[in-house]
Amino acid sequence: MADVIGWIGSAAFAICGLPQAWECHKHKTARGINPLFIGLWLIGEVCYVISVLLKFGWVSWMMFNYVANIISIMVITYYLVKDKKRHKSVIP
Repeated sequence: MADVIGWIGSAAFAICGLPQAWECHKHKTARGINPLFIGLWLIGEVCYVISVLLKFGWVSWMMFNYVANIISIMVITYYLVKDKKRHKSVIP
């Protein structure tokens, strides 16, 4: 039972970042997303990955969540950086 609940929670956490990453990709912008939020999210995910690796290794079902979230963070960060470069090129 605990594993089923864990899988459901892991899937929900993994999926929650994907809609935002998709919106950034679809609109080619991350306007309105706070970079501090993304940075803290990334730090949290990396710490969790290290913790899970040390305790369980790669075979843990929890890795699905963390890997999916890190992919979402990378997509959103790409558009944050792209927006910043675009903003700098517009303003002299």
